[in-house]
Amino acid sequence: MITHPFHPLKGQRLAVLFSQRKRTGLFFVCEVEGRWRVTVAQEWTDRGVPASADRLAVDGLTAARSLVDAIDPSAAPVEADGVRDSGGDRRESGADVGVGSSPGGDGGGEHGRVVAARQRPGRR
Repeated sequence: MITHPFHPLKGQRLAVLFSQRKRTGLFFVCEVEGRWRVTVAQEWTDRGVPASADRLAVDGLTAARSLVDAIDPSAAPVEADGVRDSGGDRRESGADVGVGSSPGGDGGGEHGRVVAARQRPGRR
């Protein structure tokens, strides 16, 4: 029986003509209404491992999000105030820090020096 929720033959019992083991798993070649054949992955049938009822549980999704954020911190969601949130680790958004700012925060970084040099009268 086809059990995959989005398969067009969901709920139908099909005759299995033969099975094929491929690198990605076991597949059944089935006959549909005696007219055509369809190949169905074992997981999409009642012969496969039943789907977990909690596969989209909040705890699992939260754990997955934390893992993604740990791998790529730039993928962490940005809150309304522009601050990235990666599981409680608060960081500045970059609005007042980043390229051009000095360690002292006085705006005297490389970018500030270049702009100041261009604005000085008599230097061309």
